[in-house]
Amino acid sequence: MIRSSPQAWRYAAPVRYVLFNWITPEDVAKWETWTPEQQQADVDRHMAWFGKHRDHIVGGEELDEPRTVKTLRPGRQGEGVVVTDGPYVETKELLGGFVILETASLEEALAIASEWPSLAAMPNAIVQVQPGYVRG
Repeated sequence: MIRSSPQAWRYAAPVRYVLFNWITPEDVAKWETWTPEQQQADVDRHMAWFGKHRDHIVGGEELDEPRTVKTLRPGRQGEGVVVTDGPYVETKELLGGFVILETASLEEALAIASEWPSLAAMPNAIVQVQPGYVRG
């Protein structure tokens, strides 16, 4: 990542934060055993979260399953860029999606993130909040 200057670390409110939703293969397998009604209730909880916090949400996406992921790495000995299929089987956590929040402070972003529905429904759920840069 390239930063234009040391001042890039100084933020003026409001600030954007990216909420990363990490899931595990075990939690995906658990969700798939739920009845259609339980799955719909989970979707409804997430939709309610989005509705409650819509004034702070400026972007984001749910991501497709890992089987569709492509990973790019520098090749060896001048091979250029090498493209491989998805994350490795050994992957313990998968990026399920991200939400971009605009809040006045990190504390406010953390309060919103702490209400992410998967944190209550999935034993292995992880939410990571990271400041983002807004370049003009």
